Amino acid sequence: MSIRLDVKEDQPISGLAEFNLLFEDDKTKITSWRFAPGAETGWHHHNFDYVTIQKSGGRLKLESEGGEIKYVDYENDRTAGYAAPIKHNATNVSDEEVRVIEIEYKI
Repeated sequence: MSIRLDVKEDQPISGLAEFNLLFEDDKTKITSWRFAPGAETGWHHHNFDYVTIQKSGGRLKLESEGGEIKYVDYENDRTAGYAAPIKHNATNVSDEEVRVIEIEYKI
């Protein structure tokens, strides 16, 4: 699997983001994510490069393993690309649901 969650017992989580695997083969994995307000992924690793397609408004807070914090303002159909490896936690810090499609390249 290309994403590994590292959720610890002492890590407070207000709610986990929901995800749905849409497609997977030997080269590609496509996942749909839905973040209710306050929901987060939990700490996880991306082992493959990936792109995202934002499908809503809202705002995510991205915390990196090194302590860096970045905010991403969502806009429907905005795209972004990311190079692995990445370890982070994503949290919806807006008052609306955040939706995103994630496409990982397993090559």
